[in-house]
Amino acid sequence: MLQFGVFDLSLDEIMIYFQDPWIVGWVLIGSGILAAAWLLENVTDPIPVLGWIFDIIVKLGTFLGFFVGALDILVGYVVYVTNPGGVIVAGVLVVIGFSLVMRLLSKFPIALIFSAAVAVFATFTLYGILAPYASAPYVGEYISQIISLKWMAVIGFIIFAVVYNIGGLAIKIIQFIGKIFSWTPISVLIGLAAIGAGIIVIVNPALLGLVIPWPS
Repeated sequence: MLQFGVFDLSLDEIMIYFQDPWIVGWVLIGSGILAAAWLLENVTDPIPVLGWIFDIIVKLGTFLGFFVGALDILVGYVVYVTNPGGVIVAGVLVVIGFSLVMRLLSKFPIALIFSAAVAVFATFTLYGILAPYASAPYVGEYISQIISLKWMAVIGFIIFAVVYNIGGLAIKIIQFIGKIFSWTPISVLIGLAAIGAGIIVIVNPALLGLVIPWPS
């Protein structure tokens, strides 16, 4: 059987890996550096090596931040579920994760993409359900018309319009909030807060409500 390393791990094994203050602390620090990279780049610009490193981080920040942000949200969930007293740490992780993820997502028309995806999925699903009955007596003729390209396109458009109008507003609100959180000044502040929280978690986790040893 093929083995794919980390992809073969169970959810429980992944959660256990992140039940470590050192891991959580460094995730916070690394995420904070990524979020505050704009400020750190300007501060370290006169220092040749550090300035060059932060130049690269800023350039890769949007795309790298999406994956790091998703990791932050996962770790925040693990902290909250396994160590409810660490709600501050979990909150910081989720907030900075949301900020980093929305750096990329806010650049795309999420409502449009989501509605189109739902419309395509629903249309093909409907086709798959109805197609076997196209030759059935009595109803086969009507079903054949419904699953024709013309009517499938009409149905897909109706589904798209409904989803876009119902869910589009909520998605646009989330996207607007995401733009605020990913705005450079706010992102820098969130990043600095994450770095500070990460240092505290490493040095004295109990200060932020984390219990050692970590509850199972």
